[in-house]
This record gives sequence, C-alpha cells and structure tokens, in this order.
Amino acid sequence: MIRKTILWIITLWALSGGAPTVFGASQTVSLPLTIDYPFIRMVIIDQLYNQPEERAIVVDETSGAECSRIEMWQPEVRPQGHFITIGSNISVKAGAPILGKCVQLLQWEGYIEMTQRVVLDEATLRLKFETVDSHVYKTNRQPVAVATTVWDLIKSHVHPFFSRFAMDLSFPTNEVKSMIPLFFTADERCRVEAWMTSLKFGEFRVENDAIRLMLTMMVETAPPVSLVPEAELSSDEFNRITSMWETWDAFLVFQIESLLGAPLTFEEQQALFEILMDARYGFINALNEKTPGQDLVRTQFIRTWQNVAGILRTHLVKKANRGDLIKYLAFFTAADALTVLDKIGPAVNLEISRDGLLRLARLLSGQDISLSYTADVDTNLRMVLGFGPPMDDTGPSYPVMELPFPEDELEPPPDAPLSKWMQWVVATAYAADSAQPDVEALKPWIVPKDNLAPYLDRLRQVLEKTADENLSKIKLDSSYRDLYRLMIMATAWQESCWRQFIRSEKSIKPIFSYNQSSVGVMQINERVWRGVYKIDSLRWNIEYNARAGAEILGHYLKDYALKKMNPANPLDNDTLGRIVYAMYNGGPGQFQEFLKRSKNNTFYESDKLFWDKYTMAKSGAFDRVSVCLIGK
Repeated sequence: MIRKTILWIITLWALSGGAPTVFGASQTVSLPLTIDYPFIRMVIIDQLYNQPEERAIVVDETSGAECSRIEMWQPEVRPQGHFITIGSNISVKAGAPILGKCVQLLQWEGYIEMTQRVVLDEATLRLKFETVDSHVYKTNRQPVAVATTVWDLIKSHVHPFFSRFAMDLSFPTNEVKSMIPLFFTADERCRVEAWMTSLKFGEFRVENDAIRLMLTMMVETAPPVSLVPEAELSSDEFNRITSMWETWDAFLVFQIESLLGAPLTFEEQQALFEILMDARYGFINALNEKTPGQDLVRTQFIRTWQNVAGILRTHLVKKANRGDLIKYLAFFTAADALTVLDKIGPAVNLEISRDGLLRLARLLSGQDISLSYTADVDTNLRMVLGFGPPMDDTGPSYPVMELPFPEDELEPPPDAPLSKWMQWVVATAYAADSAQPDVEALKPWIVPKDNLAPYLDRLRQVLEKTADENLSKIKLDSSYRDLYRLMIMATAWQESCWRQFIRSEKSIKPIFSYNQSSVGVMQINERVWRGVYKIDSLRWNIEYNARAGAEILGHYLKDYALKKMNPANPLDNDTLGRIVYAMYNGGPGQFQEFLKRSKNNTFYESDKLFWDKYTMAKSGAFDRVSVCLIGK
C-alpha cells in the first residue's frame, strides 16, 4: 500500500512536468483529444464526399462561360510532417458553350494530393484545414504534366472546396466538462466542476497516427488517503460494489455489442473475448478472495479501455451514421481523459459511477439506455464474440432455485436403455405454458441411492452425444477429436462428479459450486457466461448444460490452445488437455499461466485434481466416478 502511494506521487510529479507535488495546490494536467486519420477521412466523407460510393461533385457547370465538371472519389488522409495530405481520385471535364450547349473539349482523370495546414481557431473551437499546395498524378500515382486549363480549374474550384472542411470541437469539449464530474463522488463534484472552468486548448501536434490536441486544466490535488489497513466490507458496502460492478459489466458488454456487424478480424474478436473474460474472472476472483475493494471497477475500467479503445476506434467510425462521428469523438476523449486522471492516483479521488457510464454509453447509442444487468441470452453478444446464434434451449427451464420432489415418483427400470429414458423425459418435459414444473423430466438425472451403473451409463452417453454433436459444428482436426471427447468426460467428472442435481428428503435443486457461482454437470459460471447462455436452462436442463460446457471447451481448444501454441514445438495432447481445462476454469489468461506452472512444477490443486480425472477417463475407468458420488 505504501509503495503504491509513493508510485502515485511520482506519477503526479511526472504529469506536472517534474514540479514538486504540493497537495492542496494546483497542478496543470493535459488531457488528449485524439483525432486519428481514419476518423478525419470519415468526417471528410460526411462533409464533402456525400454522394453515393464516396464521391464528391466539386463543380457541375452545364451553362455559362465555364462549362465544366469536376468529380472526386475515394479520399485518403495521411500525415506529412507538420501538415496533413488529402489524396483523392479526380476527374476534370472542361468545355465551351456552343449554340446553347456545353461541348466537351478536354477530359483528364488522375490523382490529386493536397497539402493542408491544420489551424485551431480557439475562439470558435473549430479545427480548420487550409490548402497550401497540391500535386497531380496519373491514375497509377506517377507524376504527370497537365494542361493549364486543368490546373486553373483545380485551383479555382478544388482548393476552395476543401477549405470548407472543418471540425467543430465544441461538442466533445463541452461533453468532457460536463461528464468528468460524474466520475467523482457527490462530495467531490463541486471541486471537479471548478477544475472544468479552467479547461482550455493547449498545443496540438500532427503525429504519425493522429492529430493530438491537448486540453489543459488546473487540478487541485488532495492529500493521499490515510495508510490504514482496509476493514472488511460491510454487507451494504459489498452490495454497493457488486451493483456498481454489474453496471460496469453491462457497459462493457454494450461497448462490445456496438461492434455488431463490423468486419472484425479473428484476432480482434478473440481480443474482445479476452477483455470480457478478464473483467468477469477478475470479479469472481475478488469475490472468492473477499477483496472486491472500492477500486475494483475503476481499475477494470482503465485496464479494459486501454485494450478495447483501438478496436472501437478502428471500426466505429466506419459504421457511424451521419452526425454520430462527433459524438464518438466525445466518447473517446472523455474515456481518454479518465485514464489520464487515474494516473494521478489518490490525489484526485476518481470513482467510476453509474451516472458517468450511462452518459458515456449514450454517446455511442444516441439514445437512452439502462445498462441493465440481466440473465437473458444476448444474441448480439454471442455473434460478436464468434459463438453464433443461441443454443437450442428446449427442455426444462425454471426460474426457481429448488423444486419439491416426492420420493415415490415412478420411473423406468434402472436397466432400461438410454432411448427409453429419453422417450420418458420427452413425454414428461416441461411445457412452456404449464403452471407448474414437472419434476419427472428431471428424475433420470438424480443420483440413485444404489445401483449407480445405469445412471453412470446414461450420463456417459449424454456426454458422448454432446461431444459428437459439437464436433460436427466446430470442424476440429481429426488428430484432436478423441482429445476433445476425453476432455468433456474429464471436465464433467472434475467439475461436478457427473451430477446435475442434488436432492434432499423433499426437494431437488441444481448442484452449485462452493461459492454458488457455477452450476450443473459442467459447472458453468453464471456471471462469467452471462448473456452467452440461458441461466435457467443451465440449472435445470442437463443436456443444455453439457452442450454449453462442450462449446466452451471447443472454443478454448480450437481457437486458443491450438492457435497459440508454437507450431515449431507443438504441445502434446495431454498438455493441451490440461491447458484447456485451466482456461475453462480461469479464462484465456491461463494459457500462459499454466505453461509457467508446468515449467516450474508449481501446479494448482485444481490442475492436479483434473489430471487425476483425465488419466482415469483416458484409461476408461469411468466406474470410478462412483468414488466421488458415494465414496466407493
């Protein structure tokens, strides 16, 4: 704790230009307003190239003395030292009016580059672009000499046409002023609003990836918080932090879903998945360790923004509707500002709030949203992450945690074949409009008090059927198909001892993990996989639960383990199986973490326990599942 505080003080010293930090004094802080070149290109298209197929009609004179037409298409933007260059295909047609008609005398088609000076008008907060030079080329970008008439037309029309291009930065600037205070406690907001009155533009630079303008303001720092040990959270504090994290999780999902329909690369898709899993497993781990501190959401917000911002910048501007571009710029600027303020540390007392997240989200959506934390399956989330349409959830699915269970219910004989059991399950399946759940649909998957063999055989066949069905979807290389089947068996063994339900004298309920976070035969974590799977089906439908687990294992095996391992030194199947389980149990980051544990022989207890089940499943000793069921 002391070390962190020292680092925060050093960071503040660096941000203030090396001046000594005097708490209670004012420090100048610079917030970046980053306008990258793809964004500038889209604004040019919005303002100038607003004809179909990104075309601009610069002039179209069909009468009078000039009788000319200039058309431009497919603009490009790039830096050139302290200037920027706008390049574009161009077509120039010139003629003369003869007998009342425009007779074409000259036509030229090629490519033009205009060098533009970037100018900030601080009075109007407009970023302007002044043409200072231009060059023309053949369509293949080779130098060319053109007729004087063409040059005269370009200088007379094209240069002033591009002088109309400007960016009004008042909206993102005002959004920063009004939004940043929302990310502080109510007690702090008056102080932060006072900072905002000093906000003004400082220097700007044309850099290789963007134009960066600095918004400077005077920040009054507060002394670091007292270095006292954190007391255990009260119930109210715990609930407040949990509620805030749920809002943050909904906001993160909202950001990811804003990319629906974007041409994401496989790497970008996987990065989004890793970002979501990292945040969710981070919360689960904090709950397990009883350390969901006040800074949990803030630290996750900052770390996540650093990873997701680039993907959002790349794709959002390409799918923006007219008028949305400047809102996106405000969104990026506000989020970037929060990361800068966070670096100052406790001297600023930044806090992520629901009001602040809602304000950010509305910049992306253009409408009011609720950021609700719901258990519904989210088709858009599945599509963006690459999981495809939702799984079929036909079968038992009840919004309760426990059902009454009479002991004298009839069932098929223990040695009946699986097909007979399945017919019975279908015949007694819960109807969507039924007033009461039908426990008969669940009874085949309750561990009997004796004669386990038929039950184990039914479970094994369900898992094998699930493996075969998912293999037909994921198209896994044949050399890994047996490994995949084995992993499903071993994972269900380790996670639940092949159980979906537990029963008491008068009731039945789904089997949950010790911390009540994971459920069913494959122990699917409900918070981690929120939106990807239907919670009520995970709890009450063993086949749905098995399919979910198989889908997750297939994703980690095919899209992570096999792609991340070194092809020059591939992992053996047993190691692959252990790595996939480690990711199944702890998220994508466990790929590298398991390799470290393996190298140093410092395996987690969960690694060792899974290895035991894996080796027994590999040898076909499925009868030994009974040991964890009844102890023998």
